[in-house]
Amino acid sequence: MTTFYIAKILGQDLMSRPLAGDFYNLIENSNDPEVIVDFSDVHFATRSFMDEFFVLFKDNMKKGKVRLENLPMDVDKTLKAVMATQKNKKKVRSDETIVKTKDIQDLENHFAVLTV
Repeated sequence: MTTFYIAKILGQDLMSRPLAGDFYNLIENSNDPEVIVDFSDVHFATRSFMDEFFVLFKDNMKKGKVRLENLPMDVDKTLKAVMATQKNKKKVRSDETIVKTKDIQDLENHFAVLTV
């Protein structure tokens, strides 16, 4: 089992989705069946970073292949918020894929119905 110190690899401030993707690729290319991602020395993580991190790693975390350690309190709260919103995503379905309107007023009337 390999421990990856994310602050040493990506820096103390985790700021972007692409950075999470780069880190995921590093872990995947390690070919280690089980890894620890250690968040020691992380000062800050944006919600977008944590969202992408969760999307990429959630299956491996569920299977116990990736374990997170030493998450700072604010980073842990952000991750939990992301996890909660991922679980409660609503799928919007519509029977109408194309709406034809006669003019701007007709379009505005259609939007008014949708906002009710």
